[in-house]
Parts: sequence; C-alpha cells; structure tokens
Amino acid sequence: MGYLLASGILALIFGLLMLAAPVFLGKLGELSNKTILVLNGQLMRYKLWIGLFLLVLGGWMLYVATNYPDPYINAAWIITVAFGLLFLFFPKWLDWLSKVSNTFLLSTDELVMGTRRVIGVVLLVVSFYIFYATLLVR
Repeated sequence: MGYLLASGILALIFGLLMLAAPVFLGKLGELSNKTILVLNGQLMRYKLWIGLFLLVLGGWMLYVATNYPDPYINAAWIITVAFGLLFLFFPKWLDWLSKVSNTFLLSTDELVMGTRRVIGVVLLVVSFYIFYATLLVR
C-alpha cells in the first residue's frame, strides 16, 4: 500500500506542477537533460574484459534459463551474449549503435508541455483515484 500512496503523491505533485508551474517544470526538464557521464571512451579501453565478462554472465544465465524456463531470463541471456560478442569482435558496431541511440527521434519535453493541461488533469484524477482506492475503500 505504501507504493500506491507514494505514486499517488507523485502524481498529485506533478499534476499540480503541470497546471500551476510550467516554467518550473521546464527548468527541471532542462536540468534533467544535461549529460552527467559519458562512458563510451572508458568502456572501449576495457572491451576485451567487458566482452569476456558478458559472455560468462550470459553463459551462467543460459544455465539458469535451462533450469527455470522463464521468458525474461531467455531474453536477458541472449542480449547479454550478443553484447559480449559485440564488445569482443565488433566494437566499431557498438560505436555506431551508440551514435544512433544518441539521436533525438521525438522530443518528449515539447510534446508533454504542449498538452500539459490535459496531462495535469489526468494526473490529478489518477492521484485522487489512488487516494480513494487506498485510503477510503477497505
């Protein structure tokens, strides 16, 4: 129940911010969009060790997946082994993949701020429903 109350409080706060303080929310978005740490250069120095670690980890996850058939474990070991092989044999593809993933396809800040009133009202309604469902209905 604590998680529901926390999500209701967050929905209430951001709903009120959407409706009453869009400038503050825009500044918060600008602060959140700053790059803090770039790992591409640091990771490529240790590509052999990272690749080996990912292959060992993927092998262990494959062993676990054979004992506990779960689709999430299967997906995780496949992705881990794929990135291990990329680190070992195709590091230039990783650089290209990093550059492609860093491009903006859709600016969610502009989309959200364009419909901030609707989103703010929806967040307020959701927060009131969460409070009603967790506190009043038992």
